Amino acid sequence: MTSSAIIPNSDIAFHRTGAGDRAVVFLHGWIDDLHVWDPVIAELSVPGFETVQVDLAGFGDRTRANGPFTFDRFAADLLAVVDAVDKPFVLVGHSMAAPIVELVAAARPERALGLVLLAPIPMAGTRMPDEAIESFRSLAGAEAPAIQAMRQQAGPSAPEAELARIATVAANARPEVVRATADLWNNGHPAESASGFSKPVLILTGSDDPIVTSAVVASAVVPRFGSATMTTTEIEKSSHWPHIEQPSVVAARISRFVVGHVVAVGADARHGR
Repeated sequence: MTSSAIIPNSDIAFHRTGAGDRAVVFLHGWIDDLHVWDPVIAELSVPGFETVQVDLAGFGDRTRANGPFTFDRFAADLLAVVDAVDKPFVLVGHSMAAPIVELVAAARPERALGLVLLAPIPMAGTRMPDEAIESFRSLAGAEAPAIQAMRQQAGPSAPEAELARIATVAANARPEVVRATADLWNNGHPAESASGFSKPVLILTGSDDPIVTSAVVASAVVPRFGSATMTTTEIEKSSHWPHIEQPSVVAARISRFVVGHVVAVGADARHGR
């Protein structure tokens, strides 16, 4: 059963599925929407957890949202959601959502149980040269077929119907929002080099990801979580969107992490082990 809720006096809406005294909260990446997680959630097996999906400001059903379009603003929106849900949670963030969910987990250490970072943009940004980031900024104002063609090239194993759907979602975003958020994930956030989060972390990467490569993860993401219980796994036959290309595999990895690490670590803590 799925229901929708909205944060009072805001445009921040979120979807809730299932029931439980804990939650797995999903945040999508650049120019996507909350429904990009539907295939993963359909195959998730995490007893005792409800699932929550949120749109970033400027995307999905929030295309009319005003700025600023910054990591701190996005984190404030997500904080409002987890505070409204008001239960312990695991955060799942794809691409540019990875820094956002990390900031939120560090801000709510008493309720944040774990982090799943899927094809994570580093907190410090990708730092692409101007000519490289311009290829992403140029999608501002592009029509859906052009966006779909770009994604088809980058993620050839993704289902065509879903590529068409999210291309339409992306085409509905305001051009200035697309440009601002491309610059955002390229330039990064001025957070400390060490994360403020020290509980279990799962990092999932695509074997053929041209943006978040294994070298990027090893040098710019993994070192942030030195004191955390961390697992890094590569998803075969996927690029920057493993949750679209291999949703069953991603769902299984998240389920295993939540049940085997998050729940187990929590039980050990309660029993003083």
